[in-house]
Amino acid sequence: MAPTIHRIGIIQNNPLPGDFPNNLRAIVQGYRDCIDHGAELVIAPAEALCGLNPQDLAERDSFERQTRRALDALSRELGTAPLILGAYFRFIGEDDLWDGMLGEDDGEEDDPQELRRKRRRAALVPYLLESDTVTELDDGAVTEVNGCNIYVQLGEEDILPDGPDFDLLVHLSCRPWHATAAADLQDTLGWEATTNGVPVVMCAPVGTAGRDIYAGGSFILSAEGKPLLRLPFFEPAAKVADVDKGRPCAALPEPRELLRQALQRGIADTVRNNGYTGVCIPLDHPNGTLLAALCTGALGAAHVCGVTFAQGESPLAAQLGITVRTPDAPPQPAGKDNPALQARMRAMLTAAVADELGHMLLCPLGRREIMLGEFTPYAETCGSLAPLGNLYEMDLHMLRALLQEENAQLFGALTEPAQPEVDRIIHELADRNVPPTDLIANCGGLFPEDVVRRIQRRMIAAALKRTILPTILHVDAPAEQLHFPVAHRLND
Repeated sequence: MAPTIHRIGIIQNNPLPGDFPNNLRAIVQGYRDCIDHGAELVIAPAEALCGLNPQDLAERDSFERQTRRALDALSRELGTAPLILGAYFRFIGEDDLWDGMLGEDDGEEDDPQELRRKRRRAALVPYLLESDTVTELDDGAVTEVNGCNIYVQLGEEDILPDGPDFDLLVHLSCRPWHATAAADLQDTLGWEATTNGVPVVMCAPVGTAGRDIYAGGSFILSAEGKPLLRLPFFEPAAKVADVDKGRPCAALPEPRELLRQALQRGIADTVRNNGYTGVCIPLDHPNGTLLAALCTGALGAAHVCGVTFAQGESPLAAQLGITVRTPDAPPQPAGKDNPALQARMRAMLTAAVADELGHMLLCPLGRREIMLGEFTPYAETCGSLAPLGNLYEMDLHMLRALLQEENAQLFGALTEPAQPEVDRIIHELADRNVPPTDLIANCGGLFPEDVVRRIQRRMIAAALKRTILPTILHVDAPAEQLHFPVAHRLND
């Protein structure tokens, strides 16, 4: 490490897409906190200024103008310590321009300026900000900052940089969180640190964008791959570490605690970012109590309302302190016993309670129910968010066990999920895209053919039902694994 930079500050904020004033304010506050603790270089997440995953918003002229103004304003707030972060910048490649001009349907060339406007793309670009100076950097290149050669990269790819030597490796993470991501990332960047013999900084944002959750948990590793500093997961923070004299920091939280925090972060952000005052939960579903406990931790008991059609006082009101409503049971049609109709009418009454309170209605379904079609359309699927829809039965059991340690009366006696092999078969077929024939042949009789075929048929039959589901938080696997398969993809 070059002697000119010893103390490095990292910021992780909760940036909203296009909310430049508040995003800028959070960065400035974090920067000042780092300066107050002696930082000589400050690093913020790639999307700290523009917001998480702005999608096509980043391709608008107004967004680009706001980005440039915000970068200029941020540079004017800086002191002696430089700041590295990312921002969206629009570009157009020569190949795109040439292909577009030759590909017009009417055979006539478009106006070059108009074509440029149509085919521009937005991409994250790293920036170096100093007092009144904004410098665009090349992604995956070395830049000199106060006598220190810094390699800046967007993402965490385990590709060793080529070219000149460097003294510090900086990753501006853009990836959503999922289970096992934290440990895998630390192992990968620890290998980079030891291979290159330099400290490594990983800076990530906190927040929720659509289905994806961003965890934060930014850290600094020594040249020996030892963690010197770790910011909290799922919370905005700013801290400083001395890469020469830093002491090893605490170990990673256990996986089930991180999963709990991820769900609570996703619930809280989705509710607040969409203007709701709280959540409404159907307590009669088997996952209702678990969902109520998670939402109480995310939003506070005052912002959680449970709805039950069971007569008598609900124990959750006393155990969690939440509000519990018991609407009048819907009338039974004369001479008919129609469970699906009753389920839909109860969902309608639950939605009416949510509308009355200004709350977001939550869907309690888990992944096994969703994949096997074990639900009534427009009944259990009612709601704007399904926080548990990405979790298998064993995941839900793990969360119940964690919450049971804090409140022994919450779930009563816990039992292991029945038929755990069903989750594994669904995972292989849906998440890993393994053909049923291969699954039967390669698992040494672990999964009987009749069981695999039955699950295959049920997943195919439920494909259309899955199209009406609400938003599902991605917490259990990388996002690329979580698109629900269409019916024909499940065939051999």
